[in-house]
Amino acid sequence: MRGAAAGLLLIAATTLLAHGQASAPGPETDPLIHQRRLAMVMRLAVQDYEAGNYQAATARLDALQGKAAEDLGVMNLRGAILTKAGDFEGATKAFQSILAADPGNFPAAFNLGEAKFMQGNYPGALEAFRELHRRDPRNELLRFKIILCQLSLGQEDEARKMADILIPAGSTPAWYYAQAALAKKAGDQRAAARNLQAAQAIYEAENCKLFDESMDVLKF
Repeated sequence: MRGAAAGLLLIAATTLLAHGQASAPGPETDPLIHQRRLAMVMRLAVQDYEAGNYQAATARLDALQGKAAEDLGVMNLRGAILTKAGDFEGATKAFQSILAADPGNFPAAFNLGEAKFMQGNYPGALEAFRELHRRDPRNELLRFKIILCQLSLGQEDEARKMADILIPAGSTPAWYYAQAALAKKAGDQRAAARNLQAAQAIYEAENCKLFDESMDVLKF
């Protein structure tokens, strides 16, 4: 799973451009050239996005035309930008359009759940993350997101049961962040801070980014 964060949004730097092949294509009609150009635009737009320069990222996407503008990766990045801007209706439409074309698209399905979470629609977010968890039961990020939804809904017992499935020093810092969320919900800020510090000492900052930004949007 490749992703970047904006309130824990996932963006794909790869493209899904169709490979329609014309006979004896020239430089302007060769689909491979178009795909490479799209990949370059997406790479630069993702860099702008990750740097928080959403206006520049949007401008790069707006310059795309035809099939390139309808690329699922482009639509997902546009939805992520809209989410960051607080345009949840526009973002939801973008993610739903992707899923209509590709029901198995993980980033769009995750981002749709995250948009619901950021709006305070915790039942809807929980349902979305649970559905993804059924498809990918070993995904620690999904388990963590389920825990946050359960805690936000006051389902502490269920959250602890889900947290018990995680293991310390796993492939992600999910265990430490889950413990921090449980402690924060219980009002134990010291325990929460200790777990966050432990995670940051063990894992690289890039591996903690998604979890850090998720903790930042908690409302308890």
